[in-house]
Amino acid sequence: MDLSACSDEALVGVIQRGDNSAEAFGLLLERTLPVIHARVDYALRRTKSGVLCSREDLFQEGMLAFLSAVSSFQSNRGASFRTYVGVCVNHRVISALRRNLKAWEESLPDDCLIPGARGMDPQDIFSAMEETRRIMEVMQSQLSKLERNVIESYLAGERYDAIAQRLGVQPKTVDNALQRVRKKLRKYL
Repeated sequence: MDLSACSDEALVGVIQRGDNSAEAFGLLLERTLPVIHARVDYALRRTKSGVLCSREDLFQEGMLAFLSAVSSFQSNRGASFRTYVGVCVNHRVISALRRNLKAWEESLPDDCLIPGARGMDPQDIFSAMEETRRIMEVMQSQLSKLERNVIESYLAGERYDAIAQRLGVQPKTVDNALQRVRKKLRKYL
């Protein structure tokens, strides 16, 4: 079987079943490394956190997220493996940064504190608030009521069938709404 012709999702299936898993794992890792590097680099640039974590430490966190993503990925959840692993890497990197920030803050003597020293950088808080406001405006202006309900439920961790039952629609309707949301958000964000 020529694994190089397989999709990322098919490679994950091969790995999870244990068939040719070493070859599939190597190929999947090769394809995913750019995603891991991009997420780590973005986190370092965005948070200016080189003092909190080295690039190598964050890359290791990204690799651990990749391993976790390979074992926990479910193709029937509606996301591609590339999207799923990107989210896993983001969460893992953010958690590492938070742990290191907390340790750094705890090491500061109390007389060195200035307003806002414990917690996020005020500029980062403002940027996050602006980005959230922009996303909410796009969601309000571009998404239908069904699409907003579906994405809010999906982001809250609800499964397709639970969302469908609560909204009184078919699971395929939920899937279609999520696909439309993704297209619209990519277009406007």
